[in-house]
Amino acid sequence: MDEYYRAIRLLPSWLAGPLGQLPAQTAAQIHELRFRTGCGVFVTLSGRQLPLQDLPECPLQLRECVLDQLQIEEIFHTLCGGAVHAHQTELAHGFLTIPSGCRVGVAGRYVDRDGQTVLQQVQGLNLRIARAVPVQLPDELLVQLKKHFIGMLLVGEPDSGKTTLLRQIARELAGMQRRACVVDERCEIFPPGDFEKMPPLDLLSGIPKERAVQMALRTLSPQVILLDELGTLAETAALEQGFYGGVDFVASVHAASVEEAARRPQVQALQRHGMLRVFVLLHGCTTPGKVRQVCTV
Repeated sequence: MDEYYRAIRLLPSWLAGPLGQLPAQTAAQIHELRFRTGCGVFVTLSGRQLPLQDLPECPLQLRECVLDQLQIEEIFHTLCGGAVHAHQTELAHGFLTIPSGCRVGVAGRYVDRDGQTVLQQVQGLNLRIARAVPVQLPDELLVQLKKHFIGMLLVGEPDSGKTTLLRQIARELAGMQRRACVVDERCEIFPPGDFEKMPPLDLLSGIPKERAVQMALRTLSPQVILLDELGTLAETAALEQGFYGGVDFVASVHAASVEEAARRPQVQALQRHGMLRVFVLLHGCTTPGKVRQVCTV
């Protein structure tokens, strides 16, 4: 069964039922489901956003559907499992993670309350379908993984499969008997409940990346640390501690090219300290997880 069908089970029944009628061939191509106040349901296929009603396979119940504010709030509360308070830390960063490992981006009105970002009103939801897509690592990447590669950066646009590639690299490193630690702040790389498929590695999830990196360095003696979406200079500083201890790292960053990635402050900080030796550029959203180029510096 495609992950699409598992993800929609977490939606309200009046929405999950019709969405479950989409044929498997169509469902397998859907990367995102978007719900917005005053709009119908939208889907993202191969990087293109389309109204669901434009698809010939659109269920009859959703052809004239226009979501109102109460329906958006119902979808939101259902995805939260009825416990919005349990997702406050994630929501302060504009998303929540559901049990299937899918991430839901949350648009709406936020307020700053006593230094904390608080969601006041939900106006849109973007449910990204997390799929365990099999990825074949190219030989030139495998060669680098067998070395003391210092630092490796996965570069790709949104929805290009950076998390998918990072997961496969983690599996490959574990298979090489290297002590790997995966920092999975949003529980997306190895979703909860997926432990039977876990490779022999250490997993730190649900806490800020910079704190998790420091915990790993103090207590788990990793040879390689892997983390998704390098975003802050604090995370860079934590990786720097590992660098001076001989710990390699693999991270990902949003960018369309290596040149664009190199303009980001956190990437420049890594380069200043000589911590980046390998760039891995992905093809894009049409072939998630596929490597276009491996560059060494």
